[in-house]
Amino acid sequence: MPKKLIIIGGGSAGCFAAVTAAENGADVTLIEKNPSVGKKILATGNGRCNYCHDKVTYADLFRPEGDEFLSKVMKSFSPEDVLDRFRSLGITPVSKDGYIYPYSEQARAVSDVLKRALAKSGVKLYTDTEVTDIVKKENVFNVICEGREFEADSVIITTGGKAAPNTGSDGRGLDICRKLGHSVTAPVPALTYLTIDGHPFKKAAGTRLSATVSIEVSGKILSSDTGQIQITKNGISGIPAFNICRFASRGLLNGEQVKLHIRLVPDMDDNALTAEITERICGTGCTPYDALIGLFPDTFADSLLKNAGVAPDRIPDNEKKTALKLSEYLRDITLTVDGTGDFTQAQVTSGGVALNEVDPVAMESKIVPGLFLAGEILDIDGKCGGYNLYFAWASGFIAGKNGGA
Repeated sequence: MPKKLIIIGGGSAGCFAAVTAAENGADVTLIEKNPSVGKKILATGNGRCNYCHDKVTYADLFRPEGDEFLSKVMKSFSPEDVLDRFRSLGITPVSKDGYIYPYSEQARAVSDVLKRALAKSGVKLYTDTEVTDIVKKENVFNVICEGREFEADSVIITTGGKAAPNTGSDGRGLDICRKLGHSVTAPVPALTYLTIDGHPFKKAAGTRLSATVSIEVSGKILSSDTGQIQITKNGISGIPAFNICRFASRGLLNGEQVKLHIRLVPDMDDNALTAEITERICGTGCTPYDALIGLFPDTFADSLLKNAGVAPDRIPDNEKKTALKLSEYLRDITLTVDGTGDFTQAQVTSGGVALNEVDPVAMESKIVPGLFLAGEILDIDGKCGGYNLYFAWASGFIAGKNGGA
């Protein structure tokens, strides 16, 4: 008799696990609380679905332990395997600076081929069905929903974390894992914006700048990233801010002091930046505001100078001293972080089921035999660029292959 497998959660990891298990002969039931599967996929990559990255390193995915867990996952199902598998499903990849999209650049294409594969492989799909509990009696799992129950030989939980709750990720799966005996690192928002206490640049909201941003928690720099940031009314957004946000969220949850360091003009080293500012200010007869034309957007230059303690519209008495003062400020603008976007604005969750309680070779629980976990429900989260979806596909594939065997 085929093994009876129930998968809870019809997101990326759940759909991938279901198709994998069914194609390997398992009797698969997929339960999804939404009216259809793949809802969160439709929102990824601004509707274009950056579904993988051409290169994934250990530095691209954050986890509390060392490299062993991720190493075993990547060995079992690499980024190349993801691309090959999606080619077989009908998705031709296109790379944009390493970010992998479907050739049509439509997220719906990824969702549609997964739905087609679910139907073709014979997965039994129950939508508008929410799982409220899982009980294991001897070797049988009872999956309890509102109004009905299911029995299975094994279960895969792929319900995600708490990010984007409008897509169904409300943390219920984490609660079930706790009840089953798993340790859960408190979930916090990741890949979202930072809010700044006494935001000095709010008048420049909408301005985009090239910068290196670093997050400091209790006096220690934990992460840095370089790229284009955006000034908002409440703080700092953009991919570099998103990539370091998780450390701010965790620090704030723990009641620690969190600082943001911004280094402007990141393609110049310190000496080159000082020389650039000195040349623009000294001996030109320009006001500092005029001297910065072409280097910074005019919407930002006025706020920048005032917060650096430099009068924008007055030629300085000591031009060299002013140039040094301004260049030092540009090298390290230090701001106090007092918050981040909440789960409704976050793209992913940082936190989840402890990795040391899951076998990465099979994605099987070490606490409850026959229980498998995959995707965002685990305590691992990545940068922007397709890394989180890569882990969802990879962990879903491994869980499906082993959970249905």
